[in-house]
Amino acid sequence: MTPKELTPWQALRRSVQMVGQAAPVELRRLALLNLLTGVGPSVSLFLGKIVIDEAAAMAAQGGMTNPVAALLGNSRLVWSVVIALGLNLVVDAVDAVGTSLFASLRDRVEGFVQGKVLEKVAYFDDIALFETPELLNLLELAERGLGRIQRLAFIVAATFMGVFTFVPSVAVSASIAWWVPLTLVASAVPSIVVEMRHHRKSWRVEETQASISREMGIYSKTITDPQYAKELRLFSLQGIVLGRWQQRFGEMFERMERVRRDGALMVMLWALVGGLGVTVPYAYVVVAVLGGDLTLGDLALYTGIILQLRRSLYVLIAHTGDIYDVSLATAPIFQLLDLAPQLYPGTQRPVAAPVLGAGITLERLSFAYPGQDRPILQEIDITIQPGEMVALVGENGAGKTTLAKLLCRLYDPTVGRITWHGQDLKALDLEQLRSRIAVVMQDYARFPATLRENVGWGYLPKLEEDEALRTVLTEAGIDYLPASLSHGIDTPLGRQLEDGIDLSGGQWQRVAIARALMRLGQAELLVFDEPTAALDPKNEHEIYRIFRSIAQDRMAVVVSHRLALAKLCDRIIVLEQGRIIENGDHDTLMTQGGQYHTMFSRQASSYL
Repeated sequence: MTPKELTPWQALRRSVQMVGQAAPVELRRLALLNLLTGVGPSVSLFLGKIVIDEAAAMAAQGGMTNPVAALLGNSRLVWSVVIALGLNLVVDAVDAVGTSLFASLRDRVEGFVQGKVLEKVAYFDDIALFETPELLNLLELAERGLGRIQRLAFIVAATFMGVFTFVPSVAVSASIAWWVPLTLVASAVPSIVVEMRHHRKSWRVEETQASISREMGIYSKTITDPQYAKELRLFSLQGIVLGRWQQRFGEMFERMERVRRDGALMVMLWALVGGLGVTVPYAYVVVAVLGGDLTLGDLALYTGIILQLRRSLYVLIAHTGDIYDVSLATAPIFQLLDLAPQLYPGTQRPVAAPVLGAGITLERLSFAYPGQDRPILQEIDITIQPGEMVALVGENGAGKTTLAKLLCRLYDPTVGRITWHGQDLKALDLEQLRSRIAVVMQDYARFPATLRENVGWGYLPKLEEDEALRTVLTEAGIDYLPASLSHGIDTPLGRQLEDGIDLSGGQWQRVAIARALMRLGQAELLVFDEPTAALDPKNEHEIYRIFRSIAQDRMAVVVSHRLALAKLCDRIIVLEQGRIIENGDHDTLMTQGGQYHTMFSRQASSYL
């Protein structure tokens, strides 16, 4: 699963298209707005020329007894003054409207693009996106790109104004001499090239340091997340974690600062060289006025238009650099949006009804995580019959949880296949398949939502059925919980929510179990990954009884280090370094005196 490479220009094209899709109305309004504010300065300079020339001609006649009457008698002068003042008033008023339009444009683009990214992540079928460093780095870069594509909206709007200022400036400056705009443009080209090279270097630093930035986020979360607050303080770890954050920040800042210093120096030097391009046209106009070829109004117009052309050029240069910077930074967004899950799409056939004696079969299955060569599972052959409860046991790293992920089709096997009632898992409709599976994962979710939602999300059609919720809460042994909460079953869970409360680890685990129980009506496969890890022995035994009861007539897989639960299962599969080394019921494996016997005896002795 390797992200597809994009050139800066491909990323820019797609970024501009996305901005256009996000805020077409705001962009049209800003284009009209910028047309007015961009053309306005050139028109004002031209009207200023007329005012100066007309006023100078009238002043040359001398001896005006009534200047106001003389002014009103010169319709050309009057209309030039009126239009110039009116245009300035309109431009000032439009600037105030522009602030509101820019804010709307920013919010539209931010919401649209972030929504696209969240939708992609939310519906990404497998979980390699969250367990592969390369893809986690891509996520980090995509999150940074969200801020850059928001800037693109401003850059596009500002570029409109730069273009609308530049075009009339070129037209007027060309009336001085054809070579004037060419000289100004040619003198600005080196600055554009240097600016783009600087942005490319800056982005390469950001790109190569995505992992450092992600580590900074991890340490920042460790400091601010309530999950770590107690132990961070009790073990006095603040200095260590904060020091690691500061070290990573220092490394990243130093490299970026070197690039910024070098880039700023080169851009400044070439900007000075480019500034010399103004000298010749400017001197040419002054000499022409002194020689009588141009008027004082021409001097005001042409010197103003030359400087305006120069300014508009540098606005465009700056935006060219910004646009290039954005195109580099937004490429990860589109790499993420183009990313395809590793899960085989198959034919998406509907899931067949249970077939007597069929069950789930794993045939010569091997699996390695994306980007890794070493297989976690090797040549696994298992059949799980309907009504059979199978325990997966073994030391840490043996591959138990990975096997559970494959059964839930969070990944596809690297080699071999899994069949569900005789159908290849890859060919089945993924959403329908997962609706037939009830899970309690080792790292179960603590959703920042109400108790109703934390339980009812296990089966959405019954979310509002209080009786169904009370039933599973009772089965999970926490029927007392709603009565103890301020808002009953609709109490928010999680300190980060307003009026939210937190539960104990054992209560959260029972909530996760209740969530799985909500799906029992249509579940055919139950997967319990360390389901009693947060429970004490007394409550653990109660949960064992619940599991044994609900597993009847269903296929059930239990991953557990607690071998007392394994003892209750119909069959026990012992994994070691990704391979099956023992397979049988408790009595059979104890008689064999192998790895399971050793593990069980070791645990049993700790209770004596």
